Amino acid sequence: RFGLDWIIEFRNLLLKKYIRKQFEFVIDCKKNYALFIYLVQKKFNYLCINADKRTLLRLKNIAKKNNVTVNPKISIINLSNIKNIKKIINDIE
Repeated sequence: RFGLDWIIEFRNLLLKKYIRKQFEFVIDCKKNYALFIYLVQKKFNYLCINADKRTLLRLKNIAKKNNVTVNPKISIINLSNIKNIKKIINDIE
């Protein structure tokens, strides 16, 4: 339940500290189309939206003009469930 200003400032702080390729934001807008358009204007990379086909097509066109990905298919892995995760990560490096 953080506000938009908080998200934008958090992203700006991360951009100052890290390279842009090291992190990405995925924001779920539910059915809030105004929020979606606002975040597209602010150039957030990945946005999720629930909409009917006609509205989704229009929103995707807006996002395409601003190089924003809509409804990306991502998988989240909970690393706390993996045993010896530190050893696995060290082996990869």
